[in-house]
Formats: sequence, structure tokens, C-alpha cells
Amino acid sequence: MITKVQGKTVSGELSVKACPRLNPLEKAMLRWAVVDPEDRVLDACVGRGLMAEYLRRNMQCEVCGVSSDMEEVRSARARLQSCDIVYAPVGDIPWREGAFDTVLMQWKGDADSLDRMLGEVLRVLKPGGQLVLGAACWPAAMNALRRWMSAGTELSLIHISEPTRQAEISYAVFCLKKKTKKDQEYRIK
Repeated sequence: MITKVQGKTVSGELSVKACPRLNPLEKAMLRWAVVDPEDRVLDACVGRGLMAEYLRRNMQCEVCGVSSDMEEVRSARARLQSCDIVYAPVGDIPWREGAFDTVLMQWKGDADSLDRMLGEVLRVLKPGGQLVLGAACWPAAMNALRRWMSAGTELSLIHISEPTRQAEISYAVFCLKKKTKKDQEYRIK
């Protein structure tokens, strides 16, 4: 079975004119995100709201954002008045289960908080949905994902980008899919 994420290719490169303020990690994450206009997308670490702004303007999808930093929430709300941007502690995303088709998460924190956040991201991600994790410290993210996947979670790894530089200063993008019940049944057989 080909999923939405596996069955599509990214059309074209991100235009510098379309997103002049995005950092290289944000651009890399958006290159791998597969988003349709009718999709609901969560920016799980919204920051200044630049990725959410890009998605809203260029993909015409419904975008929501969450951050554990109130200043980031204020900044993103000022930039995106038509989007639902909320404050919430790490690991406490205030949307119902299965609410989003795609979740983007730019992670700069520690492995423990990444574990808590992954649990919440999986809760709000629809079965078959895509998680695009951009990690500034990719070895810690890789270890956290390895723990999650070896524990039999509902994640399938689709792609890992090539880390950009030496491990201490590099970033990588991980594309994952939340398994559907059919995917999980197939693995059991």
C-alpha cells in the first residue's frame, strides 16, 4: 500500500523569494513535508511562526502552532492572525487525538523533552499522517527515535536527510509516518 507521503514527490525547490527569512533547517523540513491544501498541519515548535506562515501562504492549508515560550506565541500570533497559535508546556498539546495530517517539529532541546513531545505528537497525528522532525542536535534526536521505534511504537521511518556538518553543529531532518491499523496488522502476520 502506498501512503500519501510515499506516493507523492516534492514539486520544485523552495523559492528564496517565497521564504527569505527561513533558516536552512526550516527550508529542509519544508522540502520534505507533503502537504495538500485541505490538510491540517501543526507546527509543534512554532518559534517565530515562519514555517507556519510559509505553509499558510503557499500551501493554503489549515495551520496551527504550539510553543512552550510565551514570547514565541506572541510573535507567531502577530504574524499569523488567522491561525490558531497557543501556549502549552512541552508534552501537552491541547488538540484532540488524531487532529492533524502533518506535524512539523523543529527540535533544539534535550532528549527527555523530545521523548515527552513525541508522545504528544503521536497522539494528535492521524494514522497515516506525516511527522517531519528537524533536529539541530541530530545524534540526540536519532537516539530518541531509535528508542521509540525499538519499543514498537506506531512510527515508520521514511527518510533521514544527510546530516549537514560535524555532529556538534549540524542538523538533520527525519520524516516519519504514523502507522495505520492495517500497517500494524501486516507487521503482525
